[in-house]
Amino acid sequence: MMNEAKIRMNDDNEGNKEAIGSGLLRDWSELNKECLIDIVSRLSMEERWRGPMLVCKPWMYACDDPSLNSVFDLDTWFEGSRISNLWFSYEFEQKVDSFLRCVVDRSQGRLKEIRVRHCSDQSLLYAAERCPSLEVLCLKSCLSVTDASISKIAASCPNLNVLWIQSCLNVTDASMAKIASSCPKLRELDISHSIEISQKALKMIERSCENVKIIVEPPSNVKLSRDEASKFGLSVRSITRRELLEHIRNINTNDN
Repeated sequence: MMNEAKIRMNDDNEGNKEAIGSGLLRDWSELNKECLIDIVSRLSMEERWRGPMLVCKPWMYACDDPSLNSVFDLDTWFEGSRISNLWFSYEFEQKVDSFLRCVVDRSQGRLKEIRVRHCSDQSLLYAAERCPSLEVLCLKSCLSVTDASISKIAASCPNLNVLWIQSCLNVTDASMAKIASSCPKLRELDISHSIEISQKALKMIERSCENVKIIVEPPSNVKLSRDEASKFGLSVRSITRRELLEHIRNINTNDN
């Protein structure tokens, strides 16, 4: 009986060796880079950062490929998350900035699209200096973004054709003038809830960018629920987006 058992075990081992030798069992880390890039390209940015990048070095290097870093889209994540007062903190802003700078580096100048919230001038200036091919910039609720970074984007990215500056309270007519003079390909401009941009600036852009579509949604049209408002220490039934942003700006000013 013992001899028969040994014979069966030997047969099983030989079968396993044959399976491995025939290529049925492979080490996924040994796939060539082109195959790995093709695999991870089917995943979203969030899925890549949470999965393949943590598997092994070859998979991480594949995720670093510039072809996979031409789009930086955090807005999808924000859309699927409940609003939080932590988003308006300096620490959270620093994390978003760090994430954007990392993708800028990985793109090796090929970044063409940025969709983000709660970033600052620092990361946008970094992107402007390194990504001249940028075509789409969509910003929402970026209270630390000013004319400095928007003007730099305009000067450095002549192919910019979509620009959203929603709820960015520190962007004014000054950077709109730079957009008008430097971005003739602009076809969509959304300045909803950005209260420092005047009609005069918009008319200037219309004259300079012949095919531009300008979107302006009045701040008073957007309401927050009581629960959302309470997260910001506001004991009211509802509050407009404009009132909320002004409230946050006042808090930040007092803290500084």
